[in-house]
Amino acid sequence: MTDKIEATISLDNTLRYLYITLRNRRVTLVAIEFSYDGKLWRADTVEEALELRKALQREDFVASTGAELVSEKDHYWTPDVTTELLQSLGEHQKSFLRTLYEHKDWLPSDQIVKELSLDSEVSFAGVLSGLSKQAKKLDIMPWKVYEVQVSWKAKKKTRFFKLSPGFRWAADELSWPDNWI
Repeated sequence: MTDKIEATISLDNTLRYLYITLRNRRVTLVAIEFSYDGKLWRADTVEEALELRKALQREDFVASTGAELVSEKDHYWTPDVTTELLQSLGEHQKSFLRTLYEHKDWLPSDQIVKELSLDSEVSFAGVLSGLSKQAKKLDIMPWKVYEVQVSWKAKKKTRFFKLSPGFRWAADELSWPDNWI
């Protein structure tokens, strides 16, 4: 019994020392808990939590499909495929991709419409349709070129667009759009 009391006192002293040290050095510890697939997961930092979630999603994908996850940039976007797509596009489609390339983050469709100097979202839909048609002629799915997310707020739908990582990598490799006429 005395061993148990001594262990408790020792633990109390250690925790007290840790608390005083962290307080004096103005260190903040943040524990992040999140639920995934009905299980509770913990991480010490935001970065660790994001990496853990990504790893869990990757494992679920592999388990459900039996497929190996391969980076898009490693096997799909070759210089020839990228060049062929870019050469097949019209000016509006290239401007759309250039806009996404320059912004690097999710961009709402209304901002894209403004930056492309289009009349409306309907005109923008035409740009996307043209890009999709050209991509499909080359057996490229549009989601390999750009990504779309839809957000609803008070019955208002907003679409956000972002260049796919693989296409961005290929564009960087070809020095597009900077070194292209």
